Amino acid sequence: MRINRKGILRWSAAVLAVQTVGSLWGLPAASQQTAAHAQVLNNAAVSEAITSDVSEPLGVMAQTPSVSGAGVVVHPIMQPKLNKLNVDVTGLSAVASYASAPGPLVSARVGLSFKGIGQVGGRLDCPSVSRFTVVPPDTNAAVGDTQVVEWVNLCYAVFDKSTGDLIAGPFAGNRFWKSFGGPCGKNNDGDPIIQWDKTHHRWVASQNVFNGPPFYTCVAVSQTADATGRYFRYAFPQQPGFPDYPKWGLTPTGYYQTQNVFDPNNFGFLGVNVCAYQSSAMLTGGRNAKQVCIFDDSKDTLFDDSMLPADDDSTRPANSVAQPEVLLGSIDNFYPGGPTVYEYVFKVDFLHPENSTLAGVNGSMPILVPRYNLALCGSQPNLTLYCVPQPDPAKQRLDTLGDRLMYRLARFDDGDTQHFMVTHSVNNTSAVAARWYEFRAEEGSTHLSLYQSGQTPDDGHYRWMGSVARDKMGDIALGYSRSSDAPGDFPSIYYTGQTAGDSQGTTETEHLIVRGGGAQYASYNRWGDYSSMALDGADSCTFWYANEYYPKGGSFDWSTWLASLKFRHCP
Repeated sequence: MRINRKGILRWSAAVLAVQTVGSLWGLPAASQQTAAHAQVLNNAAVSEAITSDVSEPLGVMAQTPSVSGAGVVVHPIMQPKLNKLNVDVTGLSAVASYASAPGPLVSARVGLSFKGIGQVGGRLDCPSVSRFTVVPPDTNAAVGDTQVVEWVNLCYAVFDKSTGDLIAGPFAGNRFWKSFGGPCGKNNDGDPIIQWDKTHHRWVASQNVFNGPPFYTCVAVSQTADATGRYFRYAFPQQPGFPDYPKWGLTPTGYYQTQNVFDPNNFGFLGVNVCAYQSSAMLTGGRNAKQVCIFDDSKDTLFDDSMLPADDDSTRPANSVAQPEVLLGSIDNFYPGGPTVYEYVFKVDFLHPENSTLAGVNGSMPILVPRYNLALCGSQPNLTLYCVPQPDPAKQRLDTLGDRLMYRLARFDDGDTQHFMVTHSVNNTSAVAARWYEFRAEEGSTHLSLYQSGQTPDDGHYRWMGSVARDKMGDIALGYSRSSDAPGDFPSIYYTGQTAGDSQGTTETEHLIVRGGGAQYASYNRWGDYSSMALDGADSCTFWYANEYYPKGGSFDWSTWLASLKFRHCP
């Protein structure tokens, strides 16, 4: 941590500099292996919560006077691989490409559409309660029975699902752990995730503590469906290093978390920590709730990174036997890209944690996809993620985060087939596109295969920062940011998708959610760490999308927007 006159600047200036690709280095051709040859780790580390309790009602805990902003927090890109890309030596042929011609105007209609948390003053101003301005926003939202909760960096707010009216907030994120004691209540470090457990109708809030070592994960599970009520609260340890970019997936029988791990001294990439949390105990406030983690350094090759755990959008009742968790990731090993996405399977036994395993290590469970080029620009040895132009050429280019799959890996189980949806940013011939996949697996199986892949048009507009999900009818909604150097094409929020019954691989013509009013500048090239497409479990038809935009040009002056989407034929 470095203190400057403006406030707090996390990590070193060297990390903030544009990351470049150095000399090529050799990685084993692990991606040539098949699932039958999956490499497995069984080095499970088992912990119980360091501290746990039951909170006061959140609405009461969060009632604190507003304060003026006091500083600046910048989260640089923590890139596991960008300076270690290898030439593509996978030796695998890509599967058939996606359909390039856009379909008709996307048939999903926008319902409620309203402004979310931001840094532009007014009622939803985050710095007034957090005391810091931040880039980039970690925009994510979840939808429950009657409420929508948005949590962006250091602040969260609760909205009425039927009207969009603000119920409570914004509040500082660490108010979830007020009077909890220890690092969870003291620190408010960003990279938060808010989730809705569709099976048990509970809110799950999580935030890592970056002020270490030691490092921690703070988890709060609501007692009821009311986001402003009481929570069971937990603090768990995180080892063996700085736990960056945490992502969560909830299932009926367990909660799963991943994070890229870096050396806290020199920020060298160490591997991925994959953790499971004993939700059956946490839902009842059990003080002995277990955390089971497997640290994956790819058997010293550092092949594996940026994994997304599957997040269940189904509303089927919980099975008493925990099912293995599927994860996807590790697309950033070869330049300019590749024909593979990598699968992992985490089998957790909370009764006998020593039996837990992580399969697919070292890229040993590849899934073939249409070949892609990572959303990088420049040329070797000066490749960068800062690629997205804005209309005013004097403004900075924005980062694509094109080295990883984007949150969430959305899983929908229709009773016969499991559907897994995920997206990432790729280069096309003229700009950057949002690429999406639907992987499928038979009921009860963890063997994924590609069913279809789609991509936004190759028309000179840059589309990135996406999130995708599927409804119960098979409709697909994809939201993202769009920008270019064309006059007036400031970074804006769009959505597209595919209606059930469309030809495989087709992506319908996009529709605007909210138009940006200006360019971002002097914000370290950062544009979001993720956006969020959530499915409402009450009808399994309505999507809620949250992303950032700038109402007018500025530095650190972002806001967010939430919109509900629904395809016309979904009942």
